[in-house]
Amino acid sequence: MVGLTSNVCSYDRTSFHALSQWVDVHLPPLIIDLAIILGVAALVTFLFRLIKQPVVIGYIVAGVIVGPFGPTLVSVVDVEGVKVWADLGVIFFMFALGLEFSFRRLMKVGVSAGLTAALQIGAMITTGYACALALSYGSREALFVGCMVAIPSTTIIIKTLEELGLKTRRFAELVYGILIVGDLAAILMLVALTNIATSASISAADLLLAAAKLGLVVSAWLLVGLLVVPRVVKVVSKRGSSEMLIVVSLGLCLALVCLSTYFNYSVALGAFIMGSILAETKEARRIEGLVAPLKDVFGAIFFVSVGMLLDPRIVAAHLGAVALLCLVVIAGNILFALVATLMTGQTLATAIQTSFSLAQIGEFSYIIAVLGIGYKAIDQQLYPIIVAVSLITSFTTPYLIRAAPGIAARLERRLPLAWLQAMDLYSSRLVSWSANRRRANVLSQPVVRWCAATIVLLGALSAEFFSLRTAAVVTLLSTATILLLFRRRVSRWYQWLEHLFFAGISGGTSAGHGPSGEQTHDHLVPWDAHLAPIEVGYNPLFIGKTLVELALRERFGISIMVIKRGDQDIVSPGPHERIYPLDVLLCLGTDQELMTVQADMQRASAAVTTADEASSFVLRPVEIPEGSALAGKTIREASIRDAFGCIVVGIERGGRRLQSPKSDVRLQAADLLWLVGDARGLQKLQASLPS
Repeated sequence: MVGLTSNVCSYDRTSFHALSQWVDVHLPPLIIDLAIILGVAALVTFLFRLIKQPVVIGYIVAGVIVGPFGPTLVSVVDVEGVKVWADLGVIFFMFALGLEFSFRRLMKVGVSAGLTAALQIGAMITTGYACALALSYGSREALFVGCMVAIPSTTIIIKTLEELGLKTRRFAELVYGILIVGDLAAILMLVALTNIATSASISAADLLLAAAKLGLVVSAWLLVGLLVVPRVVKVVSKRGSSEMLIVVSLGLCLALVCLSTYFNYSVALGAFIMGSILAETKEARRIEGLVAPLKDVFGAIFFVSVGMLLDPRIVAAHLGAVALLCLVVIAGNILFALVATLMTGQTLATAIQTSFSLAQIGEFSYIIAVLGIGYKAIDQQLYPIIVAVSLITSFTTPYLIRAAPGIAARLERRLPLAWLQAMDLYSSRLVSWSANRRRANVLSQPVVRWCAATIVLLGALSAEFFSLRTAAVVTLLSTATILLLFRRRVSRWYQWLEHLFFAGISGGTSAGHGPSGEQTHDHLVPWDAHLAPIEVGYNPLFIGKTLVELALRERFGISIMVIKRGDQDIVSPGPHERIYPLDVLLCLGTDQELMTVQADMQRASAAVTTADEASSFVLRPVEIPEGSALAGKTIREASIRDAFGCIVVGIERGGRRLQSPKSDVRLQAADLLWLVGDARGLQKLQASLPS
């Protein structure tokens, strides 16, 4: 899918690089290449960390160094092998993205994201086409250029937001939605451009049929996946280990990737959808943690492979074209995305941060370029030009994202007050209208939804074996016949199926608000407040305290809507609900309010050492090692309170948590005890345990 291509970026592979002379000649070149890539990437990214620059830029610079145009000593030999590693990087990266951003969240910003993406992509294709004509490209090449500059880079943006710690901000949710819609649009572009490259023309009817088939197939995947996958994961999580869980999860991911390629769609699409399906399960966070190392390693290889594509000689010969296209990508995306997001009712600050995040191109641009070269529809020299534009705009992306809040604040101060009030009124009315329309939607009728689900499933399955037109007609007639003859039975069956569906994705939580309460609140707020998770971890600002004691609303202005505690979701927690370690708080607040909370959390963590030295009461975990005298005793028999002045408030055992255990609970080796007590008493207890 993404990575290096031998017909574009080639060099003499018969000359083995110098490093091979130091190792066994039988060692595969790919292993040597991997050692070089990771070694150089580690060194470069460490230097970038020292100068406080995003790591993703360091990976791209490392790719330039180890690429075919870098020093011979560290140049990569097995280019095709690196391409496979890079493809895995894209798969794991998109899978991890799906785990973090479920389709439940996509539906919340679906309208705004869809309209913004459509307006932005359409305007960018037109602008890129005109720009390419001005550079003396032919009309067919100009269309390819327009498509190349129209799709922002999902991997670059997500990695940058992750590096900058902005994934939970309000604008990030909108950006994620725009990126997914953009990726779907890119798939349609590939279909259209393939027809153009092979026949020099395209039928609008063919493009519409391709779009309809894509919607049917993806909807069928979601429908079947959300009915089946959560139950499989639930069984595995209860009866298997973490090893089995990650194997099953990756197996499901790669299976849908293979199915995606079978239907001639992107592997990134299949990986993302499976991640989104698994995101609706109770084990999503656990799977996300298990996948993280794979995502980091293979993602690094992907970004290094992007840097390897740069040919400095061709770029130097076409500096004018590179500069013009960079200007079009950056300025065009910012302008068009800003206008589109404002039109869809976003606040000025959210619109500016969103538009500044989208000002680059990436992986789909490479795919479109390779497609054009393969069909000889564009000149080969256009590929390194597009790569150079991608690299330059990738470099500027972190700085644009960082600058966006300041620019938004200055613009809000300088704009007339009447303009700002008009924008706020427009946003509020648009959100209210959208909410009222959603409540009155005809899709709320069970039979209608059953009909739609049947059409989606049967149509997608039959479209692969028959023409789309024939499949659609047969499916519609079959569904209508079933509804006429068995209307009452179908209605009862649908209610059972709907209950089964939501039980699978939310563990029995009502479909009205979902397991995390997300759909209950977010569509009601026209201002810049939004739902965002706060991971408590072991932070002393939260653990052991009740919501009354925390007083988050009085101190910071945020409200806790849901407490996620293992498999349990505590919706609308009461004032005396106590916070435990590793809880996740789903909070409603603005970006500034959430930032203030996180800053206080960092200060509280830094003050832990001082609190210990002052001999204050703290909450600490202590693990019972093998051979400890505490193993096998009850809490009462262990006399932890009498001997050390500590109270056992929780026990973690085999991935399960026991809160406020009774005194007759028997302790076991490898138990993690959560103790409240004097710091000195805890130190004495720790010292008494065998090492």
